[in-house]
Amino acid sequence: MKKQTIVISPSIVWHTLVILIGLFLLYYVRSIALLVYLAFILATALSPMAVKLQKRAKLNRPTSVILSFLIFLTLVVIILSLLIPPLAKQLVQLVKLIDLPIFQDQIKSFDFSIQEFSTLASGLGTSVGVIFQIILSAFNGIFSFVALLILSYYMTMEKPILHHKAYWFTKNEAHIQKIDRFMKDLDVQLGGWVRGEAILMLVIAGLTYLGLTLLSIPYALPLALLAGLMEIIPNLGPTISAIPSIFIAYITFGPAMAGVVFLMGIIIQQLENSVIVPRVMQTNAHVSPLITIVGILVGFQLAGVTGALLSIPTYITFRTIYATFFRDRVQHLSQ
Repeated sequence: MKKQTIVISPSIVWHTLVILIGLFLLYYVRSIALLVYLAFILATALSPMAVKLQKRAKLNRPTSVILSFLIFLTLVVIILSLLIPPLAKQLVQLVKLIDLPIFQDQIKSFDFSIQEFSTLASGLGTSVGVIFQIILSAFNGIFSFVALLILSYYMTMEKPILHHKAYWFTKNEAHIQKIDRFMKDLDVQLGGWVRGEAILMLVIAGLTYLGLTLLSIPYALPLALLAGLMEIIPNLGPTISAIPSIFIAYITFGPAMAGVVFLMGIIIQQLENSVIVPRVMQTNAHVSPLITIVGILVGFQLAGVTGALLSIPTYITFRTIYATFFRDRVQHLSQ
């Protein structure tokens, strides 16, 4: 029997070693990598707005990028300022209604006001460690948010020429063109998905809030926000988010109103499936419901809530990488 000799080239060993070292470093700095990835997603979502401002308003690139970020931050501040005070009050009332034993004594005497926040702060003052942890967490949160905005700003600024960074690794023009195509496809798919999901969440939350308010269902705001957030899970999300609304309607007004809320949920879901989703997602990246649910479950298992939120953007990114760099090669080999 003839012996076969397997030869491993030094380049394979070198590339394997580089990949393993890169994965180790990536795990070691995973929090920074996550921040950079979030900045890239935000830059991808805001880049079309900057391009439109640059073309229609005849602005230069830095001015259009700064203006797009100011518009984004203004919308965030307005939404938070309108939502946080009533949301906090209604959430406290909702927890009172649920009557959780763990928080029974503390929450039932709590009212949403500046005086109660002062009382809470003085109570926490007995523990210096707790206060230090709160300050440290707040500082880390502010620092991360500022770093996210700065990274997103520079990424958005360099979006048109970002593929030129590949010259550090290769001088092959075909490779550079592929990277350019990848960046453009990712802008369309990932940016379109992010913007589309944001619009869907706002629309569903608004319709739910309007419907619950017209029916005089209490705690309409937190229930509507839950409906908007669950919109990220197709088909299953609206069903899950309707359960608390039906429960609140039942214990507040009885089974007849619970049936009305159930009917309202069906109407909103039908509007979503037949009108809202086709119109919003027709020009944006589409991810099948099965892939979405499986991706969110896998992401949650691997990295908790953060993994669940980033699962679909990560799937779209890898899908675009495969379509740009590997699909043609795989099809050629299969023929």
